[in-house]
Amino acid sequence: MTKCSMTIYVYGRVQGVGFRYHTYRWAKKNKLAGYVRNMNDGSVKIVACGNDAQIKMLTHWLEQGGPPGAKIEHFQSQFCEVEEMSDFSIRH
Repeated sequence: MTKCSMTIYVYGRVQGVGFRYHTYRWAKKNKLAGYVRNMNDGSVKIVACGNDAQIKMLTHWLEQGGPPGAKIEHFQSQFCEVEEMSDFSIRH
């Protein structure tokens, strides 16, 4: 399977609702590498590295509303250069 990386900016009620923690748990369970971090504009940035199927599962999870408590209004995603990361983390 081809490795790919995607950067996703998620907008809506995504800070202060456990979004990073739930995304971290979801990514670990689905064996993605990368990170999630809060941005100053109130959005959340996700950098995910995995195979095509894993990335599609992540975007599908976000389309379905993501973690409980979050209210995703929209998200923007774009493929990016593959970064060599071995784990998924929460960045501050």
